[in-house]
Amino acid sequence: MIQAVGATQVAPFVLRDVMPLHPPNETELLEALSEAKDASECLMAAYDAIDDTLDTLINSIFHKDDYAVKYVVDPLLTNDGPLGDILVRAKLLLGLGVISKEVFDDIDIFVTLREWTKHQENDVSFTERDVLFELNKISAIQKMMPIEYDESMTDGLDAVMLEMFLERHYQRVKSTIILAITELVETLCRDNPLV
Repeated sequence: MIQAVGATQVAPFVLRDVMPLHPPNETELLEALSEAKDASECLMAAYDAIDDTLDTLINSIFHKDDYAVKYVVDPLLTNDGPLGDILVRAKLLLGLGVISKEVFDDIDIFVTLREWTKHQENDVSFTERDVLFELNKISAIQKMMPIEYDESMTDGLDAVMLEMFLERHYQRVKSTIILAITELVETLCRDNPLV
């Protein structure tokens, strides 16, 4: 332990090695994403992965001692507390300089897609123009390869070929989302001086 002491007596602080974060159930979240059977499950699992990662990050920043946790931090972070909303937590992290505007925007897009999925009563598809438009705004997807779908691609396909085409398209979009979420989680879990 290294203690810093100036000319006047101040409270000591401890310099420590910064360790990267890992959400406690990161593997399970990514497995749920890869096992999603349809677009709705995939988008909800993507949201859950981001939500849990943000929760881990916020908790690592604010949980410093038992008293603070019990009486200050926990009430703020509960679902009905002021920091219970994912976008409020993301804005706080943006304001603290923990995440970039680009990361915040990606989180916002996944929140929008989750809300759209709920609004559509879990009946969304990766062939919907609005869903693809939002996905293509995600920075990791822009870096990899935009997701394309045009109904004219299915013209003239019989039922079996159409089903195969749509399944291949779904798997490609799901894989792209998995890569984007993995990159986003890694970005959120990088070494951070506030942790």
